[in-house]
Amino acid sequence: MKNKNIFLLTITITVLSFCTASSYKFSTELPVFAKPAFENATSHQVVRIIDCCTIVADINNQEVKIKLAALKPAKAYSEQAAVFVGNLLKGENVYILGDPNEKYVYRAPDGLFVNAEIIRQGYGRVDTDSESAYLAEFKQLQAFAKERNKGLWNTIDIVPPAQAAPSPALPVPVVTAPQAKDEDIIVYVTKSGTKYHLANCQHLSQSSLPIKLQDAKARGYTPCSRCSPP
Repeated sequence: MKNKNIFLLTITITVLSFCTASSYKFSTELPVFAKPAFENATSHQVVRIIDCCTIVADINNQEVKIKLAALKPAKAYSEQAAVFVGNLLKGENVYILGDPNEKYVYRAPDGLFVNAEIIRQGYGRVDTDSESAYLAEFKQLQAFAKERNKGLWNTIDIVPPAQAAPSPALPVPVVTAPQAKDEDIIVYVTKSGTKYHLANCQHLSQSSLPIKLQDAKARGYTPCSRCSPP
């Protein structure tokens, strides 16, 4: 009986957990944008993408840079954002609406509001200094993207570990080469001179007789002042 009660309790907890998880709702809802009338608007082909908030369009056979309103790039995420916008607009025509300072871009085939889609998918930040009429809606979209960890909001800030202080440099021991003994050193004398020399001394041009330094000193030879032997 006891085991049966434990089994039933386990089943109940599992079912309640599933129901709670499946019924969870995010706090941020998507704003609704009214689609403009494009009947009298002219679409322009997208030539290239500069970043998440700047495109280049062909307008009257001239390449014109278009800055999307209320958007600013995420510097650490700019490459991925540019790829995302490229996938949205590559080879497409767009409608460009708004005043010279606030441009709103809509994809021509389906009327997709590009400014809003970039923010909704988390590939651009809202420029809070913008005077856009849609600023409140764009902030709502950004909160939506953050809440769902979309795009740049899905990155994890990695804090590098604190670097250990470098260990103090250990003193390098000075190794002194052992002095060669006189009986191990070979010097050179001449047939008639009283000095001993190094092998490259110019005084050895006529004759050069090798001799141990110990023997040279014992026979009364003195060091040459020019080549300075030991």
